[in-house]
Amino acid sequence: MPAANINNILLALFLSFVSIRFADGNAKTFDPNEKATVLGCKAYNYCNGHGKCLYARNECECQQGWGSPAEVAVLGFRPSYDCTLKVCPFGYAWGDLPEHNSTNSRKTTTDKAHKQEECSNMGFCDREEGICECIIGFRGTACQARACPGKGDCSGHGKCVSMQVQARMPNALPLSDTNENTTSGYYEPGGHQKFTWDQERLFGCVCDSSWEVGLGKGQTQEPEWFGGDCSYKRCPGGDNPDTTAIDETNGYGVTAEGGHGAGKVGNKKHHDCSGKGKCDFKSGTCQCFSGFYGENCGIRDANANA
Repeated sequence: MPAANINNILLALFLSFVSIRFADGNAKTFDPNEKATVLGCKAYNYCNGHGKCLYARNECECQQGWGSPAEVAVLGFRPSYDCTLKVCPFGYAWGDLPEHNSTNSRKTTTDKAHKQEECSNMGFCDREEGICECIIGFRGTACQARACPGKGDCSGHGKCVSMQVQARMPNALPLSDTNENTTSGYYEPGGHQKFTWDQERLFGCVCDSSWEVGLGKGQTQEPEWFGGDCSYKRCPGGDNPDTTAIDETNGYGVTAEGGHGAGKVGNKKHHDCSGKGKCDFKSGTCQCFSGFYGENCGIRDANANA
């Protein structure tokens, strides 16, 4: 019997037992007489308009966003064989198992971590829409960024910016006396440039202030709004009227909180309620001690001891 006839018989026997499930969920057992129309990607609805049929293998090669070969290589699996399910955006994994590569003790070893993962391993992929549903505390199209604290961003009293951007902001805490400026990476005190995998992924609040914040002349080391979520407000401040030999608002030479820089000549420190009252940081108002009054409690009541 010719080899071609044998192949046709074997194909007919195979197809008589094949049951393929379509995208609509219905299963169909193919009749041997349909073998001519089954060849190709009919079983996969011709890739549903989101891929091309590889006739030599009777399978679909899906387009980008629908499970392309490159996306499958990252995922490690195919979302669908008929190109009906979407792939979500990729980002550096927040947590994964590092890879350690070494051939022998004489060669340099390499450690790799934070591989590209769907939704950065901090979200769930909606395969119908191709959108990441991030877990609480993460945001971005690929859940690639940390969300800032506070109701809304920074409680409405600050800006939510990346670690890289904060490193170049003179009013971001902790204050630093470095004068370096860069468009990529970030600088540590001393001008050492650093590049990290998360420099554009870790975000924090830079709180608002009605006065200029910094270490320079005329600037104040503390912002008006403060706290990790910028929900606290400082009270009006001033010099303590009882300590005439000391100016508590003088920031010259005083190391700023965090220890990365000191105030220049003319720099200021904020002294809530002039040291003569208790500050309500929720409302930003002073409750003056007995014998003192004023918005910042900086005025002594001349009749207090009368």
